[in-house]
Amino acid sequence: MRSEFLELISCPICQGTLKISRQEADKLEIWSGALECSACGKLFPITDGMPHLYVDDESWTPKAREAEGWIEIHKQQGNYELGEENVDLKAPYYPEEPWPKIAHSFDMALSALQLTGKEKVLDLGAGRGWAAKQFALRGCQVVALDVVPDSNIGLGRARALIEDAGTYFERVIADGENLPFQPDTFDLVFCVGTLHHTSDLPLMIGNIHRVLKPGGRLCAINEPSISILDKEQEVLAKYAAHERELGINENRPSILGYLEALQQHRFNVIAAMPVQAYEMNLNQLRVWSIDLGAAWFRPKLNNLRLSLLSGIRSKRYVKNRLMALRNGAWRRARILSFTRERDQLAYQIMLWCPVELFLIAAKK
Repeated sequence: MRSEFLELISCPICQGTLKISRQEADKLEIWSGALECSACGKLFPITDGMPHLYVDDESWTPKAREAEGWIEIHKQQGNYELGEENVDLKAPYYPEEPWPKIAHSFDMALSALQLTGKEKVLDLGAGRGWAAKQFALRGCQVVALDVVPDSNIGLGRARALIEDAGTYFERVIADGENLPFQPDTFDLVFCVGTLHHTSDLPLMIGNIHRVLKPGGRLCAINEPSISILDKEQEVLAKYAAHERELGINENRPSILGYLEALQQHRFNVIAAMPVQAYEMNLNQLRVWSIDLGAAWFRPKLNNLRLSLLSGIRSKRYVKNRLMALRNGAWRRARILSFTRERDQLAYQIMLWCPVELFLIAAKK
């Protein structure tokens, strides 16, 4: 870390200001040492250039276990050891899965955000820090935060990304539910598949709200959003059982879960849609929502083919509503009112169908 980073961070216990207690510097960067809270006196180590801004007690135990779980799952998948290709140095623009999909969503975010290069950005749940690197290359002042300090698959690997790209960003080992930053610090908090890993979504959203400047934005991509017809525990048992066994925190909110957490902290939702909807025109979105049984339509009865298609669409629409009545989901299916038809259609799709969420919200 660099000494000027002290202006942004705060004690995770009492939000007091931090000062350098001891240090060993490597060129312009403080490589090891400790930070001391000026209010409560708590010490926080700096290791490999990264301040560890958390209290190692029972509240951190599940986070430490999750960090170990991420290491273990990468070892089991055979991608823990760094290969000769150094894929992470090229991410997200690498031609093998899952990177093309992630790169597409990332480019969508860049297009929607229209950054000037003067923003302060927090990459929350940063992993190795590939997104932080991309923002830094665009001129932003960037902080990457994660619970995993590992030098292969965690923030410990970020130093290699920094040196390879010839840029710089700060790295912090800390918890998204207890962000160790001064209020009103960041212009943008960016997440890639991060929000659904929190154990308390409203708490994390509240922390994000606190550290954003007024008008600052939260952008989240690659977040799973289940249908209100699905039962979260059944979805987790089917798709995330192994991760949970290893201690990785997994949740599957519906769009209502995301929106309720944002509304609780008075965020203004700018965009909330399935990732596929971003590049669809209004007519394509209408057809997709009708085909999924998410929106009603006027039946076409002027020829046999259209009549059959109308019957299939009607059946899907009615089936969704009957299932919602049967399992009690109808009470949760609050159909919000949107000014734009496009936003209304996207919301209906997310209510009734599992999607990958693309989200931008602003602090009022």
